[in-house]
Amino acid sequence: MVDTATCQVTGYLYPWDILGDPGAAGRIRATGVDRVALAAAYHSVRAATPRHPARRIVDAHSAALYVPPGTAFDGQPLAPAGAEPWTGTDNAFAAAASELRNAGIPVDAWTVLTHSSAAGGSNRDLCVLNAFGEVYSYALCPSQPAVRTYAATVVARILQVGRPDGLVLEAAGPLGFSHQNRHEKTEGAEYSPWVQALLSLCFCAACTAGYRERGLPAEEYRQRVRELVLAAQDPDAAPGDAAGAHGLLPLLEARWDAAAALLDRCVQAAADSGAEVRLSLHATPDPWSTGPFLPLDALRRSLLWPARGDAAAVVPCWGGSAQSGDLVRDMAGTGTRTGAYVLALPPKTHDAGGLAAEWRHLVDAGASELHVYHLGLASTRRLEAVREAVRMVRGRA
Repeated sequence: MVDTATCQVTGYLYPWDILGDPGAAGRIRATGVDRVALAAAYHSVRAATPRHPARRIVDAHSAALYVPPGTAFDGQPLAPAGAEPWTGTDNAFAAAASELRNAGIPVDAWTVLTHSSAAGGSNRDLCVLNAFGEVYSYALCPSQPAVRTYAATVVARILQVGRPDGLVLEAAGPLGFSHQNRHEKTEGAEYSPWVQALLSLCFCAACTAGYRERGLPAEEYRQRVRELVLAAQDPDAAPGDAAGAHGLLPLLEARWDAAAALLDRCVQAAADSGAEVRLSLHATPDPWSTGPFLPLDALRRSLLWPARGDAAAVVPCWGGSAQSGDLVRDMAGTGTRTGAYVLALPPKTHDAGGLAAEWRHLVDAGASELHVYHLGLASTRRLEAVREAVRMVRGRA
């Protein structure tokens, strides 16, 4: 069991939470977090800035790289957009990181890899393609060699220019049906979790070629997925309980291998950079997972991750305490250093005691780290609750 007094706490931030606000770094230090995960490559977002002296909203209308790309992406089909239109600088990460470090806070680079409508929108052939021939332009497919090169280049550039103290990787595998960018207008259709899982299976050119190399009849699988989607009626069905889930395991195995290959390219890029950084990865025991969290099954197929003995797998703990505790126990049971990604925003309570009780439960389940989302988006009363909850967890209040 992890000692709550020594549990490390990482707070998540965007560069604009710090830039232009002289008091921001001091407020973050007062929360008691040990370090900050600062966005260095991120998807599009409209974000509140409730304490900034000059604004209340930032419209980051495009996925972007928050360090200058230089010539790193020359000759590649995929290249990130810059964030200067809404940050005022092409090096927002370094500028914000400098202010945090001056306040005595180590800074990790929060790096989103395959979630990019900017890169995917103009390269739809490199994106996830569902069984109905519909492209998810926000979802770069890791089966595509160009996507793996892009992700590794993003990592290398951030380490070279941003010089972070650590690297937090998000979306190291494909995104699926959910977690996209536009206004969501699908809830009324009541697509069950099973249907959404089916609609997240990819049949792009690279995935289809990979299936065939494995001796899999790609078109038969595509047709089978379509039939299962059309036949699905139960809105409460889950992938593990749905008829036909086991028969699709070969497609999941191909997806895990592709994600592991992308992760290895990124880990190799970090090694080649010469930077000695702590490495964290958003991951989950859920074998069907797409989006920010890489399935454990993909992580196990990585050739290079095991060599990073200090690396942490950060699991999603935004749901109920019991479910989140099970996720932590499942991941920690593999011997992997495990972090719990916890929510300080609605619908979670703004009561410090409630937050502390949930966080202690996760530490007791095996989490050696708490990753708190999100110090910049939280209201002032929620930020104060985080500060008090951190003190409570550490036994100082």
